[in-house]
Amino acid sequence: MRTKRNTTEGLDNVQSLERALKIIDILAHSGKPMGVTEIGRLIGVHKSTAYRLVSTLRQFGYVDQDEETEKYFLGLKPLELSSIINERLDIKDIIHPYLEELADKTNETVHLAVREGDEIVYIDKVESKHTIRMYSRIGARAPLYCTALGKCLLAFGPEELVKSWTSKDTLPQRTPNTIKTGKELAEELERVREQGYALDREEFEPGIRCIGVPVLNRKGRAISAISVSIPSFRLTEERLQELIPVIIDTRDIVSEKVKYL
Repeated sequence: MRTKRNTTEGLDNVQSLERALKIIDILAHSGKPMGVTEIGRLIGVHKSTAYRLVSTLRQFGYVDQDEETEKYFLGLKPLELSSIINERLDIKDIIHPYLEELADKTNETVHLAVREGDEIVYIDKVESKHTIRMYSRIGARAPLYCTALGKCLLAFGPEELVKSWTSKDTLPQRTPNTIKTGKELAEELERVREQGYALDREEFEPGIRCIGVPVLNRKGRAISAISVSIPSFRLTEERLQELIPVIIDTRDIVSEKVKYL
């Protein structure tokens, strides 16, 4: 039979855990080291209680101390745990449900791609239910400069990569609509940054148009990209304007989910 004392001790332990977690959260978002008096005030305890909690957190690496100011800041333990979590997570597993949701909303084929060198690689897809749809396969590659996915990965990619493409005098032509010069590509990438999405106007494959959006990390760099691919005869200007906000919503939701990867 549980005694009153055991129950009280259990509640005290839970309360201490809650306060310790609050301290970790406060230090993570403070942007500066903090003293025990300030920490205690923020979590609603006396500074002696705050000191005991912080000392325990320091013992396990969650908190560290500036030896000169004696103030506390977030330790390296959260970074270690974050690294372990990241290793276990597969970006496809995180994003796939949102690809399915986007495919349901648009009734078109949806792709997820990453950059490898000067190409994109399709790493996931959800097929359209339409009989006539874009043919593609997971693992296939395509150029950066003439696909909506590639433009997103370029526009929000490393500066040196962008320069290597925009400095080219001419670009290989896949279709009559393919961007022809590095200068034209630079202008297109600037539009992508301003709009937050990219278009493929039959630039890679005749008869297929795509709308792409970048999946951004917390630094604003593209770690992958999502696209909706549509046969040109099915994509009127009116339909395009309907789809853009839908795919942008998906971009924002997914970027928030994976921003720390």
